[in-house]
Amino acid sequence: MVTLEFTYVVQPGDTIFSIAKKFNTSVDAIIARNNIINPSLIYPGQTLIIPVQGNYYTVQPGDTLYLIAQKFNVPYEAIIYTNNLTYPYTIYPGQRLFIPGASTTAPQPVLPPQTPPQRPCPTYYTVQPGDTLWSIAQKFGVSVDALIKANYLVNPNLIYAGQTLIIPCPTSPPIEYPTLKIGDRGPFVVNLQARLKSLGFDPGPIDGIFGSKTEAAVKAYQQNRGLPVTGIVDDVTWNALLFGTPPVTTPTPLGKVYIVKPGDTLWNIAKAYNTTVYAILKANPDIKDPNLIYPGQRIIIPAPSQQTIHYQEVQQEVVEEEKEEEKEEEKE
Repeated sequence: MVTLEFTYVVQPGDTIFSIAKKFNTSVDAIIARNNIINPSLIYPGQTLIIPVQGNYYTVQPGDTLYLIAQKFNVPYEAIIYTNNLTYPYTIYPGQRLFIPGASTTAPQPVLPPQTPPQRPCPTYYTVQPGDTLWSIAQKFGVSVDALIKANYLVNPNLIYAGQTLIIPCPTSPPIEYPTLKIGDRGPFVVNLQARLKSLGFDPGPIDGIFGSKTEAAVKAYQQNRGLPVTGIVDDVTWNALLFGTPPVTTPTPLGKVYIVKPGDTLWNIAKAYNTTVYAILKANPDIKDPNLIYPGQRIIIPAPSQQTIHYQEVQQEVVEEEKEEEKEEEKE
């Protein structure tokens, strides 16, 4: 075992017992190292040396702090303190962590020497300062196009430090995003939590567990984006998250909000909702060119009453055009 020493400044409410628990060490070790005569008489601002015994561990693909703590049967908070990890406690394969209280090293996976190690596929990557899509593609041996498609990037130049990207397999099929709800776990929940946090909606710890705080963040996001507030991450919510749907800033006109998907045209949207392209354009005056719609765009599908008004307007325009033609003929 390895013994490390940490400097700790006593905080209001601290006791020797609570400090020992925080670092997963013993009360006796702290008392002996600091020559404490009365363990009850420690005070805020006092500096203590905390001796901790443990072992080092190399993070493996798929590891989380919670899983590592379970593997060594130690509190995960102690791993955070002794390794000076900051929120959101991101760890990565190959990182060396000190595990306080671990008496033995965990068995490391042994790969046959003739077999090169295979990375999990698909996997996730947190964008670092200075990264570009091209450099990330080179790092993982995939194409830039594959990264764009896997992450539904509208503008490939706008990636930012802290963003979570899906790294697809070189020949993997398109990733299907599952419907998520409270109680679900896994890498897609990690993706969801990271996206919510980057957008300013706090899902709690990014731990891959869809709890009540993540559900509350989903509901707040759905309300902010003008989506049905269900707390369930379905296709509509995934599309909004992946395509960067902007917040609702103006009252929504009477009708249904539709999030444009890849391959959509105004014609097939109109057909799906039994309306006309003209009616959709009237309900969405910001669309200047009916051929230029993009994934993630919010489109208002007019209600039947609005469609009737639009039809009457078209008929009125036709009548006025016919009258103009008649007047021209009479002049001739």
